[in-house]
Amino acid sequence: MVDPSIPACVASTKAPIAYKRAPKLKNQPVREKCLREQGLKREPSSLKQQSFIISTRLNTRYSFSNFVVGNSNQFCHAAARQVAEDPGKSYNPLFIYGGVGLGKTHLLHAIGNAILENDPSSRIIYMSSETFTNELISALRRGKMDEFKEALRNISALLIDDIQFISGKERTQEEFFHTFNELYNSKRQIVVTSDTIPHEIKGLEDRLKTRFSWGLIADLQAPDFETRVAILNRKAALDSIQLPMDVAQYIAENFPSNVRELEGALTRLNAAASLQHVAITIKLAESVLRPMIRPKQVDVTVDLIKTVVARHFGLKISDLSSKKRSRSYSFPRHIAMYLCRKYTTCSYPEIGQEFGGRDHSSVIHAANVVTKKLKFDKGIQETIKQLEEVLLSL
Repeated sequence: MVDPSIPACVASTKAPIAYKRAPKLKNQPVREKCLREQGLKREPSSLKQQSFIISTRLNTRYSFSNFVVGNSNQFCHAAARQVAEDPGKSYNPLFIYGGVGLGKTHLLHAIGNAILENDPSSRIIYMSSETFTNELISALRRGKMDEFKEALRNISALLIDDIQFISGKERTQEEFFHTFNELYNSKRQIVVTSDTIPHEIKGLEDRLKTRFSWGLIADLQAPDFETRVAILNRKAALDSIQLPMDVAQYIAENFPSNVRELEGALTRLNAAASLQHVAITIKLAESVLRPMIRPKQVDVTVDLIKTVVARHFGLKISDLSSKKRSRSYSFPRHIAMYLCRKYTTCSYPEIGQEFGGRDHSSVIHAANVVTKKLKFDKGIQETIKQLEEVLLSL
């Protein structure tokens, strides 16, 4: 069956294409090759034979040394470093997930750069899942699937960003499945990133979900206050910005969601100071950044969630952390864990510790159970609605 994500012209077009090495660039520390991004354009049948270069896409600006580590990302950071030091052996595949702007792409590049630094002869491919699809289409269009497969499989490590975007693309998933198997069986490192855990990616084949779970799944959470301040100070130092501590704390307090927002706020503030020829002060920060600041939300904590849930179900708070497994206890516990995941920055392991020392897989299971039931169970929908109204009104 032809993948509906592949244009009809692809299956019938046989325009030849040659793969070749990229020319070595002056002062380019990364010598190894990976597939370059290519646009999707219908080509006239008279198009002459083309060559496209398999060149690196690793960004040397991203390294472990300039990744700010905090409670929200230390587990994922440690796993990434271990993979870079011992590729193909420690955690394979490594599946990194988290929201936008939390450092997934940074860690992906850092892994590739570190592998190359340790062994310059390594062959690393970094690409987005969209690029993978585009390159596959290019190879199909030109009848060069053998070269495409060889380029992808004769490597040391494959780093794929935003794997969730291959959802629903049958032909892409088919090829990625075989590529994964070849690399995994050859003990070549595979690292992928996503915005959610494998089993929550809609339209992704079960066999891929299972394989992504073979190694280690690590999440990146929104940075805590101290980490946000550290990120701002690091960014300011790199860009030679004189950033007073009270201003750094003001930005960190008002932009809690992700690193991109933090850095964007600092960039805007620095631009305003430069254009007005004034120093960065708290007064300037309040004036310049106020339009960007979202209304503050209620500070929902794990303890608050446990209190509200226990009261709603007529339980003791300690019941939620107990080993009792009957539905009258497990169901409220699942809901409490789900709400903790939704409204706090706690990681799965941290939430598990708050509920009797349960491991992260128990929390993932609880959150998944509630998420699935919310799609069709009106009773649970109403329960969650009532609990959220109470939480957000306190």
